Amino acid sequence: MVPMQDIITVNNLSKKFRNLKAVDNISFTVREGDVYGFLGQNGAGKSTTIRMLLTLIEPDAGDISLFGLSLARHRHEILRQVGAVIEKPDVYKYLSAYDNLKLFARLSGIKPTEQQIREQLAMVGLADRAADKVKTFSQGMKQRLGIAIALVHDPALIILDEPTNGLDPQGIADIRNLILHLSRDRNKTVLVSSHLLTEIEQVATRLIIIDKGKKLVEGAAADLFDPAQTLVSLDTLNNQQAMEQLANGPWAGALQPQRDGQIYLKLHRNQVPQLHAYLVQAGIPVLALQPRHSLEDYFLQVTSGKQYVQSYTN
Repeated sequence: MVPMQDIITVNNLSKKFRNLKAVDNISFTVREGDVYGFLGQNGAGKSTTIRMLLTLIEPDAGDISLFGLSLARHRHEILRQVGAVIEKPDVYKYLSAYDNLKLFARLSGIKPTEQQIREQLAMVGLADRAADKVKTFSQGMKQRLGIAIALVHDPALIILDEPTNGLDPQGIADIRNLILHLSRDRNKTVLVSSHLLTEIEQVATRLIIIDKGKKLVEGAAADLFDPAQTLVSLDTLNNQQAMEQLANGPWAGALQPQRDGQIYLKLHRNQVPQLHAYLVQAGIPVLALQPRHSLEDYFLQVTSGKQYVQSYTN
C-alpha cells in the first residue's frame, strides 16, 4: 500500500496584527484524503491561518509546505493544485451560473467544453439552474457555485473557509453532502474551517481546535471520541457525599477534576449503567448522569476549561 502523503505541513506559524497575536506558534498536518476540520470560535485565528496558506497574508514566523514543497519558494506551482472559497464567493451576479463558470475557467487558463461545464454544475446540484442569472440564487446556491469555480482546474486540495455561514438548514446540508462527495467520490483532500460543530462532526476524519491563536488539540476524530474515554457528568442531591463515596470506592480511578458544581468521570460508555446502579445502591439520589461525547461538548471543554484539557484527552 502506498503511504498517504502529507498535503499540508505547518510548523510554528505565527501572525500578529499590532497588539493582537492572531496566530500563535501553531503546527498541524493535513494528510492526503483527509476531511480536516479547522475549528475555533470567531476570532480564534482560523481565517488568518487559511489566508497564510493561500499566500494572501505573509506570516511573521513559521514554515508552510504543501505537497512536500515550501510555499515560500514554490508558490505558483503549489497554488495550481489548490482550490479555495474564502467567506462568500465572488461571482458575477448578472451572469448565469454557466457563464460564471466558463469565465472563471478561462481566467484559470482552462478551456472546458460545454459538457464539462454542465458536469461541473451538476456535481454541485446546479444543473437545472445553469442558464439562470446568479442574482436569482439563494446564498446556498451561490456557495455551491463558488465551490464549482474553485474546482474548475481539478485541484487536489480544496480549502473552504466557513462555507456554511449564513445558510439555512437545507443549504448547510447541501454543503455537507458536497464535502462528503468530494472526499469519497472525487478523492479530494478538504480543509474546512467552521464554528458549526455538529456539521464538522459529520464530515471530518481529522481535526484541530484552536483558541486565541493557539492550538489546543489535534487528532483523528475516531481517536478523540474513543468510547473508552467518554466524559460523564454527574449531578446528585449531595455532590460532596457522592464525591467521597466515589473517591473511596471502585470508581476512584475514573474521577476527573470537579467544575461547575458537577462531578466528572472518564470511563467507557458501557459502564454508565453500572455507575448509576452503584450510586443508587449507595443511597445517593442521582439528578443527572450525562455522557458528554459530542464534538460540541469536547469543544466547550477544551476552549472554556483549558485547565482540564490534559485530564480529558490523555
